[in-house]
Amino acid sequence: MINVKYFFLILSLSFYWSCANRNVIKTENGVLIELNARTSGKTKKRMLLEVISPTVIKMAVSCSDSILTVPSLIVRDRDKVRHAHSVKIEQESVSLSTDSLFISVNRSSGEISYYDQKKRLLLTAKDNDLIPYENEYTGKRHHVIQHFHWKQEEALYGLGQHLHGELNLRNMEIELVQENTKVSVPFLLSSEGYGILWDNYSRTVYKDVADSSYLWSDVGEKVQYYFIKGNSCDEIISQNRQLTGEVPMYPRWALGYMQSRNRYSSAEELLGVVRKQRKLKVPLDVIILDYYHWDDQGFGSFVFDEETFPDPEEMINTLHEEYHCKLLVSVWPSFTPGIKNWELLNSKGYLLDIMTAFNSQVYDAFNPDAVGLYYQLLSKSYLYKGVDGWWFDATEPEDWRDLIQSKCYLGAAAKYLNTYSYFSIKGVYERQVRESDKRVFVLTRSGFTGQQQFGTTVWSGDVDATFEELKRQIPAGLNFCMSGLPFWTTDIGGYKGGDPTDSTYQELFTRWFQYGTFCPIFRSHGRRYPGDRSGENEIWSYGEETQKILSKFIELRYRLLPYIYSLSAQVTFNGFTLMRALPFDFIHDSKTHNITDQFMFGHEFLVCPITESGAIRRRVYLPKGCQWFDFWTGNAYAGGQEIEADAPIEKMPLFVKSGSIIPMGPVMQYSTEQIPDPIKLHVYPGTNASFTLYEDENEHFNYKNGQFQKIPILYNEAEKLLIIGESEGSYPECLKKRTFQIVLAGKLDKIVTNKTKTVTHTVLYEGKKIVVRL
Repeated sequence: MINVKYFFLILSLSFYWSCANRNVIKTENGVLIELNARTSGKTKKRMLLEVISPTVIKMAVSCSDSILTVPSLIVRDRDKVRHAHSVKIEQESVSLSTDSLFISVNRSSGEISYYDQKKRLLLTAKDNDLIPYENEYTGKRHHVIQHFHWKQEEALYGLGQHLHGELNLRNMEIELVQENTKVSVPFLLSSEGYGILWDNYSRTVYKDVADSSYLWSDVGEKVQYYFIKGNSCDEIISQNRQLTGEVPMYPRWALGYMQSRNRYSSAEELLGVVRKQRKLKVPLDVIILDYYHWDDQGFGSFVFDEETFPDPEEMINTLHEEYHCKLLVSVWPSFTPGIKNWELLNSKGYLLDIMTAFNSQVYDAFNPDAVGLYYQLLSKSYLYKGVDGWWFDATEPEDWRDLIQSKCYLGAAAKYLNTYSYFSIKGVYERQVRESDKRVFVLTRSGFTGQQQFGTTVWSGDVDATFEELKRQIPAGLNFCMSGLPFWTTDIGGYKGGDPTDSTYQELFTRWFQYGTFCPIFRSHGRRYPGDRSGENEIWSYGEETQKILSKFIELRYRLLPYIYSLSAQVTFNGFTLMRALPFDFIHDSKTHNITDQFMFGHEFLVCPITESGAIRRRVYLPKGCQWFDFWTGNAYAGGQEIEADAPIEKMPLFVKSGSIIPMGPVMQYSTEQIPDPIKLHVYPGTNASFTLYEDENEHFNYKNGQFQKIPILYNEAEKLLIIGESEGSYPECLKKRTFQIVLAGKLDKIVTNKTKTVTHTVLYEGKKIVVRL
């Protein structure tokens, strides 16, 4: 007979597990857990863990099952593909496993632990909460908060562009709102091999202090984030873009030099600048027309002033046909009350109830119909006249404190605060690509997760013209690129001030220009003095000696276009990042985790800007694990050490990693003047190297249909062989024959240094494999 005591024990345990299991439901791609009441207050909370991929887990907590399944605004819908996983339900915990991750949830505390496949702890997400509140702008809502426990030596990066001057975000508090010079992107990248995409659009606070580390958002019905595991920064960011949108190819001209100032006051003045640059034979691809080209007709009038720009189509045609130069125009999201376009949008209820600078009213970018009308007006005034790209200014839009008090098409604007630029650019981009087969370029002052899919480059806003500001720009741009958006730039020289005739400012402009040469987008702009704040800002404005230096760096940028354009293809096809904080490539060298004034450009270049007035040398840390070659002299240095690098005014310290192949073309006056030929392959030995040269027809979307060519290039260190592999693919006008000139590191290049050099080998390439012994 069964012992009665054991019978009742078995019965009670069966009843307990039956009740416990009713609080856990296995879903198609994860698990739904009702958290114990003692951890979630009077209202029970439900946690959903969903396997997006073997390395990406969505975590959501809410008080309602229906809220848990509300789609994200920034994470793209995808087919519900079931990924292999297992769920294990125990008395105190629930675990979810894939072939790459093991996640354990403590059912008593709600704490989540994320482990890799080897059970190494990556992150602990501690308690979270939804805190009810009510105000006149949002009504009844919740604040949401998620606490994290980060490891003591862990470094964190990202969150967009902030001018705090640091790279590593540990022990900091950062407010995530959109402002001029502040671009907030809710993505954290960890040195431990994971990223966190915080899925909330309202004002958010990141705080990391000794006893409390968390993300807080003002408005949200649920706590929601995506945990992304990867073996490298590139892999994590690539998965981020798979969730939120891949990056389209830019036209080749967008990677050349862009000239701008505040502002060109007439067609004659603008054309004169381009004409002079062509006469000087200094490369140029784009000139930019800033605001008030409409004179006094009001913001949002979308017109060229009849007196100063009497025939804009003729001006644009001259730029295109005679000077082979593209035009960007400044466009704002605001409308001066009383003008024709304001009357039109206002009659349809397409304006937000807030005023911005210049006494203008912002349109409702959250309303698809409003964006549609906005695009129609832009197209008629600019695109159909031949304008090549957009400069969307003030897309925060300006003061967020006004925006949170407004209502928009989606509801309380406070809930969607940080996504105004996202929706505005999205609406324009998607309509433009439906109408045209040309690639889209957008320069704008604000951005958000996912905006990279809309042809967006963000610039850092109206920053000061000082060395201190230049120094802050470097980590600001690096953290922005570590947030998943790869294209970023600054106003070279700073926006606010600077007298081109002042020798001290000439030094700052030169140093900023050298740094700008190695930003993803290369663009000069500023509000120069003396005069009416529209002082000259062209390379000849800074004196003859400075002009020579600036010209050489523009020429260097154009010589590097085969390299840069190939890497831009990697951005599109492989989720690559062009401007890279040192942890991208040297995560295992802890000395790189906090370096704010050096970065990688591609895998190959180590860029070391000068950020101190009067400096003619600087300390440079050469990351360990490879040798480093001085780009200017060819001298080699062991990695893992600091050196004193020479930096006279005409030179910025620049190094190339051993095991690199750098393709460099001839200097051209504009990026598409010819298909680069011959190309010099600069080989930096010491270890094996590879590079894939990419080319297409430069301006259309035909690359999506396979119209491009790739040429794989390998270097074998042991056998000293350079292998130019068989070409893959083709496109119209693709070269059938071309010349490669091979240069070994240590050989000096005439265009770079004005010294003689010898090309070790010259080969004629016809698309078939060539092996060269060096």
